[in-house]
Amino acid sequence: MRCWKAYSVNRKYHFLRLFTTSSFISLLVFLFIYVVIHTTVSGQLKDNHALIFFIIFILLYPLHKFCHLLPLRSAYGKIKLKIEWYFHILPIMQLNVFTPVSKVQYSLALIFPFIIINSLFIAMLFLFPSYRHYIAILLSYHIGLCTPDFKFLKTLLASPSGAFIEENENGYEILIKN
Repeated sequence: MRCWKAYSVNRKYHFLRLFTTSSFISLLVFLFIYVVIHTTVSGQLKDNHALIFFIIFILLYPLHKFCHLLPLRSAYGKIKLKIEWYFHILPIMQLNVFTPVSKVQYSLALIFPFIIINSLFIAMLFLFPSYRHYIAILLSYHIGLCTPDFKFLKTLLASPSGAFIEENENGYEILIKN
């Protein structure tokens, strides 16, 4: 196999640029979701479970990363977890797969957390309308977390069919057969 394209996330999108983009998208999504929900659903809002909200908010990022692992069953032995600290308080988890994975399987791994977790939050909007403000915050935060995944998915979908993805310390390599 030969490298079709090397893709360095840190070089192409610096951390602060990704963080700012994700935050901006989260804010826009929250404004849109909250306005739509607030105008369509009536009823009293409750705030008596704020501790549960904060626990879910903190655990959402590790859950998002765990959901990336589920479609990559065939590569479990070759996955390395790396945690970097930004600003001494913000942990950034990186999952690196050190074996070639098919483009379809890797694309599914990128989009899997978006589908699963957002489906749960949308279902929760209908099941618990009194807590729609909390759920709207969690949903918009998670969509912001998915922003870097969609940026890479855009590049991945432009690659040739039958390609394989391999990660290294510098980013991703899109491999094609000779």
